[in-house]
Amino acid sequence: MIKDIEKAQEFSTTTVALITSSVDDKINVMSAEWTIRSSIEPYMITIFVGYERGSYEMIRKSGEFGISYCSDRQGELAHIAGNHSIRDMDKFATEKFKIFPSSRIRAPLIENAICAFECRVESEFRVGDHAAFNGLVLEGYYGEGEKPLVFHGGKFHHIGDRIKH
Repeated sequence: MIKDIEKAQEFSTTTVALITSSVDDKINVMSAEWTIRSSIEPYMITIFVGYERGSYEMIRKSGEFGISYCSDRQGELAHIAGNHSIRDMDKFATEKFKIFPSSRIRAPLIENAICAFECRVESEFRVGDHAAFNGLVLEGYYGEGEKPLVFHGGKFHHIGDRIKH
């Protein structure tokens, strides 16, 4: 094993999600690799959002967010959502993001994701340079046959076949 904390970070693998938020008449989407199921009962998901992101203020103000875990066919959406701010681009104006309405929150969810959840913020706390929003899952959806988009080594990847033991 080679000792190098900076290089070692490139070897973690995460599932890519699209986080939606809505305040007033504005909706936004950001990509996030840092999400985690944080409780089974009640079902909760925690997302991590940079304080400088437009999504931070929208989630803090609305007290809710949508999370759509990307299928491996949604790499372009993750790229757009992760590389543009609501301050410089209306990402939904590109018409690449196909959405469906949520039933319990104001923000829409993204179609063709492997799964999607509507969440109400239960708590927010600082984790280094990011805010952690701990969200109570209010509703969930899934799409059969989709494979997840994963982020590894600074790039998007497909997940491979199941390992048989």
